[in-house]
Amino acid sequence: MPQAKMSLDPQEQELLTVERRFDAALLSSDIAALDGILSERFFLNDFTGGVIGRSELLTYLGEGKLQFHGIVPHELSVQRYGDAGIVTGWTEMNAELQGTVSEVKSRFLHLYIRKGGTWRLVSAQGTVIAELDS
Repeated sequence: MPQAKMSLDPQEQELLTVERRFDAALLSSDIAALDGILSERFFLNDFTGGVIGRSELLTYLGEGKLQFHGIVPHELSVQRYGDAGIVTGWTEMNAELQGTVSEVKSRFLHLYIRKGGTWRLVSAQGTVIAELDS
């Protein structure tokens, strides 16, 4: 499905750029890039209802226990509220966790905070879209 054209202000465009850098860093397991994107207190609410903290995510990626083979975002929406921003959409994701490969389509919400002029990802929520996975 083609992306809709969005009219973004410069801060919203910057948020979208950081979001794309986040996906690229996951795909390449770039711990240094993720270190600059994720806030110190980052957490992810995953598809199964689990909570994964920043250090756990970085450890899994750094040790190769978690690998992303594909991330294709769709229907991205960016909203900014002062120094807070939200990026939503859905994604087709191909990942491998400790040798188990999975392909999933999920709706996501990423919360960013701008601190010291830099957007940092504070929290992420992912929910499987069952009707797209069939």
